[in-house]
Amino acid sequence: MLESKFWREYVDPYIKRWVLSPFSNFVTKAFLYTGIALVAAPVFEHLLIKVILKEVFDVELQIDVPDVPAYIAGVVLMVFGALYHLSITYLANMSNKLDQADKDKKEGRENPHDQEIIESLLSLLPYENTNYWTEMAATSGIRRDFSRDLEQCEKFTTPPYNLYNSIVEEKKKEFVRTIGVFNEACFSSGYLGAQEDTSGDMYKPPYHWKGLNQESRDKYYELLHNVADAGIELRKQYDEFIGLVKAQGFIIGKI
Repeated sequence: MLESKFWREYVDPYIKRWVLSPFSNFVTKAFLYTGIALVAAPVFEHLLIKVILKEVFDVELQIDVPDVPAYIAGVVLMVFGALYHLSITYLANMSNKLDQADKDKKEGRENPHDQEIIESLLSLLPYENTNYWTEMAATSGIRRDFSRDLEQCEKFTTPPYNLYNSIVEEKKKEFVRTIGVFNEACFSSGYLGAQEDTSGDMYKPPYHWKGLNQESRDKYYELLHNVADAGIELRKQYDEFIGLVKAQGFIIGKI
């Protein structure tokens, strides 16, 4: 058991990393293949030329192939090839370790920054609350406090809130853009307002338009559909943003 553990943890990784690592560079291959050819040349000369041709065809060709020098030269070349391979592998492994260390150091600075911004954005958008009000806005309106939170979300496209993670940053911009479109459909069009609410807690649609002329009614339903469509897109982008954030390794608590 002890030998098996020692082999698994120390010997086997060393063999795979240093000995069995593929010969991907030209110099190593040139040394090894040339060395093998030199070592094998005397054997092929004796077997092919002196045995087969002589015994089968009774032909004797006077070709001198140096035996001992060929073996020595071949072995030396193969040793050089192996040493070169080990050197290249060592340098490659050291380079990978340095790159990984730089990457870890960089992520150690950048990930907490991105995590904080993502949490700040999502804290303004409780999941159930966001889904409920963006779905109800077209027909029932939205709460004023939720509207203020949506407005606060639009600042997350400005430089202080940019993420180091470019993938999540692009998705964040797309998500916040849909929030802006939703806000515009609700308020810039004049669809939601305080005139229909006596409590002061809600922004509601202009229900009184329905009692006016046909043009007002048509405008009412046009804006209603715009708000509904913007809400659908916002919820879609919200789910995609959360999915991407998780896929990129960020931790999302309760939202």
